[in-house]
Amino acid sequence: MSTRLRERVEVVVVGGGTAGAVAAIAAGRTGANTLLVEQYGQIGGMTSAGMTYLGFLDGEGRQAVRGIAQELFDRLIPLNAATRHIADPLRGSVTQADPEMLRHMLLEMLAEHEVRLLLHAFLADVLLDRGLLQGIVVETKGGRQVIPAKVVVDTTGDADVAARAGAPFELGRPEDGRTQPVSRIFRMGNVHLDRIYAYLREHPEEFIVPEGWTPPAGRKYGVDYLEETPGTTIILQHVVQAAQNAGTANLPKNVISIYTPPHRSGPAEVALNATRVHGIDATDPDQLTRAELETEKQVMEVFRFLKKNIPGFEEARLLGTPYQVGVRETRRIVGEYMLTADDVLRGADFPDAVARGAYPLDIHDVARNTTVMHRQVHGKTETMVVLPRSYAIPYRSLLPQRPDNLLVAGRCISATHEAISSARGQNVCMATGHAAGTAAALAARTGVPPRQLDVQTLQQMLRTQGAILTLD
Repeated sequence: MSTRLRERVEVVVVGGGTAGAVAAIAAGRTGANTLLVEQYGQIGGMTSAGMTYLGFLDGEGRQAVRGIAQELFDRLIPLNAATRHIADPLRGSVTQADPEMLRHMLLEMLAEHEVRLLLHAFLADVLLDRGLLQGIVVETKGGRQVIPAKVVVDTTGDADVAARAGAPFELGRPEDGRTQPVSRIFRMGNVHLDRIYAYLREHPEEFIVPEGWTPPAGRKYGVDYLEETPGTTIILQHVVQAAQNAGTANLPKNVISIYTPPHRSGPAEVALNATRVHGIDATDPDQLTRAELETEKQVMEVFRFLKKNIPGFEEARLLGTPYQVGVRETRRIVGEYMLTADDVLRGADFPDAVARGAYPLDIHDVARNTTVMHRQVHGKTETMVVLPRSYAIPYRSLLPQRPDNLLVAGRCISATHEAISSARGQNVCMATGHAAGTAAALAARTGVPPRQLDVQTLQQMLRTQGAILTLD
């Protein structure tokens, strides 16, 4: 097949997950001729899993992410397809959305800003000229295509563009390269939530209440809170561990998390987080294939366990699994600044802030029964730490040390192994996507490399578009 040379665009965004979709919307809104390239046949990435969005609010109730991400939810709420941001004692805040409606709303917003899409296009190479990134090369059903661009935004999650362009990166923990485990979220329908709540009232031992945490508005954390609050997460722990100890179930995790929907009429559709595979480098196709197959097997194990053991799941059916396994961590660029766990935990501010995050520090074990942080947090080792105050993400964390004309957003920004466990949250990815897309458009339209872009001009544009950069 021949190679096709496409018309040059001002901004090309590579990766159509939430970070990429928002980056493309931002670039189009800022006036750039924008193309969004995605390897699958749909956009939205892991939004298709139906997970709950954590950390739109920080632990003290202040909103951390607004801008395009908030506009998206503002469009979904009147359609009964999303909840408002709800303070939550275990996760800071929870927000839930219907995954199909969210994906379609992203498509509408992309069309409104005249963003062109190229689906089923897999990144094959990059165009480099004397240290400048000049575009990308993709493989398609019709053959290879060359896409020249003034600025490229890498939202692949795996820093695929950056790695091919020679940008320095880290993969996993610095000491051994181990990454956080992969999981496959899946959805079940015809679930009777009222029966689950009745079961929980009979089994109060299921509730996980962290020591020293105060429920919102002084309410007691319990079944009433879960039942009255759409979008909250039901956690099954005691029954899971009892089955594991008795050898009656082969379950991959010690807990099962059930994400409830934004609406509560009739039998519900829920998403479940209950699978896990350790030791996967998701940039290796053989390892990724093993993870896909293993998590599909685990889905059926959990499915059968729930139907047999948990009231409310008796007539439930499997609705589907996402297009691929969920990856928490692979490559992270080494940028002009590397966000740290200390930055996240203390709610750091930066003069070049272009986004904020309040997704909990949610770091998973790199192997079974291993320490997940290098130090104690609040007097003990924890895997999820709610952040009382949101933290800023500096523009420098979106800029790889090389090459020029490249920005990154999403879970491959410049952050440590611990810090990315917060910055990988989908709402934080949307915030960094908003910043990167806006910066790319400004750089392309003014002819200034992203590294030399005036940060104050970028910050003013982001504020105009509703983004939160600092706390009042």
